Amino acid sequence: MKVVITGGSGRAGQYIIPELIAHGYDVVNADITRGPDQGAHWYKTETTDLGAVVAATKGADAIIHMAAIPAPVNFAEHEVFRVNMMSNWNVLEAAEIHGIDKIVMASSINAVGAGFSPAPIPDPLYLPIDEEHPTRASDGYAQSKWLGEGMADAFCRRRELQIASMRFHWLADRKGREDRQKNPVTDPTGSIALGFWGWTDRTHAAEACRLAIEKDWSGHEVFFINADDTSLAISTEDAINRVYPDTPIRTALEGFASAIDNSKAKKMLDWSHPTRWER
Repeated sequence: MKVVITGGSGRAGQYIIPELIAHGYDVVNADITRGPDQGAHWYKTETTDLGAVVAATKGADAIIHMAAIPAPVNFAEHEVFRVNMMSNWNVLEAAEIHGIDKIVMASSINAVGAGFSPAPIPDPLYLPIDEEHPTRASDGYAQSKWLGEGMADAFCRRRELQIASMRFHWLADRKGREDRQKNPVTDPTGSIALGFWGWTDRTHAAEACRLAIEKDWSGHEVFFINADDTSLAISTEDAINRVYPDTPIRTALEGFASAIDNSKAKKMLDWSHPTRWER
């Protein structure tokens, strides 16, 4: 099975490529930069160019679309929106041109307005937050993720497709975790509250992407891909009481349990996140 990974040289792609290679896939890294040699064929690709994406995805059985501006902090807002939205559309259009019916899209916790919002999501309807929670997206980056999911819905109206939108949350490697763990976080307010204190190990994120092309369903599904616990040094209940004291709690959040519900990914993808935050 041939899988094209857009943005395979990026921080997620460098984990997805070896995950697929280890499971016997023929992998193409469609990226503007080559990245480390991990056994994939590199095909230089600018994903805002439809012709380049069509050429790179020819002969593919599935596409894992990771190419994007991954954070809005060093780019003008309009450029973040343009690049991410055009790349999404080009990948979905290329898949239609070639008749590719399995696609994995890089979405984000930002699709609900969390992560880089000017302030924590006002008045969440409930916690833990899940895929059914309405968006509070306002900034351009969050809009690109939220509207990217809507774009996936639209392409599924055209023909029979299987699309997974993966709502990743702080894709952390071991060094990134260790650096943050040196200074345990006991204050749940401020910028860390923007994403409900969540995190994701890159290895487990890569596993989720592989599983999303191995499982079968019809249509577009959204999945929160995040750890089962927070990155805090205080309990989740204490954090919620300080930041979201009036928010209803649907499921007991004992200890350091995540305030983001990843049970849909566990159920539909047979996925798990065994790594825990070291405290």
